[in-house]
Amino acid sequence: MLRYSRYLVVALLGCSLSFSITANSEQQTLIEQAFHQTEAGDLKAAQSLLEEAIKEAPSSSLAYTRLGGVQLLQQSYSSGIENFQQAIMLDQSNSEAFIGLAVAYLHLGRYQLAREALKQAQQLDPSKKQEIDKVVTWLNQRSSNNSNSMH
Repeated sequence: MLRYSRYLVVALLGCSLSFSITANSEQQTLIEQAFHQTEAGDLKAAQSLLEEAIKEAPSSSLAYTRLGGVQLLQQSYSSGIENFQQAIMLDQSNSEAFIGLAVAYLHLGRYQLAREALKQAQQLDPSKKQEIDKVVTWLNQRSSNNSNSMH
């Protein structure tokens, strides 16, 4: 599972430069700097930059999504969930936020919520179907193993 969740987090954060940014240039610069700090492994600096980007433009779904991704890497899953939910409230078509939400739920053992978030992400972005199907298969196997061990 850890391999799949890390893959999804990397994919999520890697989309930051290709995601359409409808923000001002200051916020875009902050998000790009945060991306580079994340790549360099300085998650605290990345988090600070993203928090600054959110102050600059509180309606940025992208900034909340990236902050949630950094929080996943910091293993702050509950905080990540809050930021992914905020990103989704701001943009219900943000498939990356649904993927991040699913990863956070996976780490907290909330598998049904993870499945639902992945299903929504796949509906929004069918190009991610193959990666999402791998995680759903793992979830199904995990659920099957848990129910077998209960009998």
